[in-house]
Amino acid sequence: MKQPTHFFNLEPTPSQKNEHLIFFNLKYGFKKYNLITNNFTYPPFRISTKWSIQKEYWTDKPTYRANSLFVRKYGKDLNNILDNIEKISYDQLSIYRNSKNENPTPEELKKIVFEKLGRIQKSESDIAISDYIEKLIIRRTALPNTSNEFWDTKTGNQYELMANRIKSYQATKNNKLTFETITEELYWDYFSTINDLKKAYDGNYYTQTSMNKEFRSLRAVFNCALSDNMIINIAFSKKSLKIPSYSSAYETYLTEEQLKTVINTEVSHSKEFQHARNYIILSSFLGLRIGDMKFLHELSPEKITHKSVKYDCITTRIRKSKENTQELITIIPLLKPVKDLLAEHNNSFPKFPSDSNVNKYIKKFLKHLEFKDEVVTKTKYYLVDEVLVKNKEQHTLFTAHDCRRTFITNLKQIGVQNDTIEPITHPKIKYASVLDGYDKSSLIDKAVKFINQLKEKDSSLFKY
Repeated sequence: MKQPTHFFNLEPTPSQKNEHLIFFNLKYGFKKYNLITNNFTYPPFRISTKWSIQKEYWTDKPTYRANSLFVRKYGKDLNNILDNIEKISYDQLSIYRNSKNENPTPEELKKIVFEKLGRIQKSESDIAISDYIEKLIIRRTALPNTSNEFWDTKTGNQYELMANRIKSYQATKNNKLTFETITEELYWDYFSTINDLKKAYDGNYYTQTSMNKEFRSLRAVFNCALSDNMIINIAFSKKSLKIPSYSSAYETYLTEEQLKTVINTEVSHSKEFQHARNYIILSSFLGLRIGDMKFLHELSPEKITHKSVKYDCITTRIRKSKENTQELITIIPLLKPVKDLLAEHNNSFPKFPSDSNVNKYIKKFLKHLEFKDEVVTKTKYYLVDEVLVKNKEQHTLFTAHDCRRTFITNLKQIGVQNDTIEPITHPKIKYASVLDGYDKSSLIDKAVKFINQLKEKDSSLFKY
């Protein structure tokens, strides 16, 4: 967009006091098509400063200000006011351009400049970011779960915590964060301040990964506000405003020997251990994320025919994938440990408790099994240069997601190729309507290829 230019000019006709009204003019490349002349016109932004001056006290180009004689006689107030009008006009033009990626009309620019100058009442669009987040939570958690904008309770709670962090920042700084007043300086001050508040509260800064999640959530809020036609003061999508993530803080998985221990452990005395054992076996041999494991009980084992041979499989939706924002589907063969577990449960998949409880039960179960192998952990804290390196026992770190790592790692160690694993862990076939059914032709081809590769490998557990 065109670089704006400006000038002040005096009204040609003086008042009875022989004073001329001062006008501010800003040219910024806004163009309008004229149907009569069949040409584009470039109307300028022009407003009255509401101040007048005698010509003898005025300096035209290049300063456009009251001269030194006026300043000695009446002071700097007039020039300060002209400075303010100039700055506000440029600032509001920049804000509008950054948020809309287009030029405002002269009328739109006049409205927002007049709001900043206090000539008209400020628009209600400049609401507090925390207030907007809370309204988003109410609206989006109430939507049907088929809506693209639906937030489940867990997501709503995450954004509620962010709204509370913004409120804590505002209370600490005595400064309200709004869409129209946030600057890059305030943006970075927000992250720095909540980091210091956490350190004061529990003795630790936020990790780099946690702050990356905060950044991504805040950017998502800005995008929602932009779609609601709100003016946002900063170009929030700039790369320079990104907070990078930090690579995995630790790497762990269960070996085949450890999996055998899990499978052979008697857990009838503890419901928690039953959930943990069931989860570890199913996720470690199906490769599913916790977001898909929670729906596993809704599925039934299938016998799918391929070239006159029947195979035990499941067809499942994959609800999260880096490759595609839409839901995907895959067919996963049921390996022997999965079929053995199904036999224990009347050929049905068990239902699991909440994500947090699953992780808690897994840790307790692995501690009971004395899985104490030392795992190197690396923690990078936000705005702290050093990386903290510690050794921790495996059971203290292992989570539900590490079962997915267990699946992939063990398969690669016995020599299964990436292009055989990926259709299960990272499918690319989109999920269609349930009424349309699944296109299983290509999916079962990939599942059978997986089964055939396993037959060639020497594994006592990863076999069909």
